[in-house]
Amino acid sequence: MALNFKISAPAGSATGRKPASTRTLLVVDDDHAMLFTLRSLFQRQGWHLLEADNVAEAMKLWEANQKYIDAVVTDYQFSGPQTGLDLVMFVQGRQKGFPCVVISGTWIPEKTPRDEPQNNVFYRAKPFDMRELLDLINRISATAPKSN
Repeated sequence: MALNFKISAPAGSATGRKPASTRTLLVVDDDHAMLFTLRSLFQRQGWHLLEADNVAEAMKLWEANQKYIDAVVTDYQFSGPQTGLDLVMFVQGRQKGFPCVVISGTWIPEKTPRDEPQNNVFYRAKPFDMRELLDLINRISATAPKSN
């Protein structure tokens, strides 16, 4: 089943927050078309992206770059034994409440896990609204705890 996404997002931010170019997003998905789509969306908004196509690689990127990362977007299901939730537990085990979004093409909207705003963990079923994802990431990344 092919997923089609229409990327339409505002050209800039009117939020008064620091420019997105100073923010970094860790994006993890084994679907290279999805990685390309997310890269196009977020780079157009000035984000710096760190990309991985599996959880183990994402964990290494996190360890090497955690002081720069403002949020994590990860697919749920991968071909290996680890899931996106394993990555969320790994990240939040090191920085409690770190902003994470888990996306999945295997969930149907009615069965998607409930957001956990108290833990800064959010869930979206594919296909999702790209503008809403961008808005969500912009909002939750403003709360990202930075390690020193």
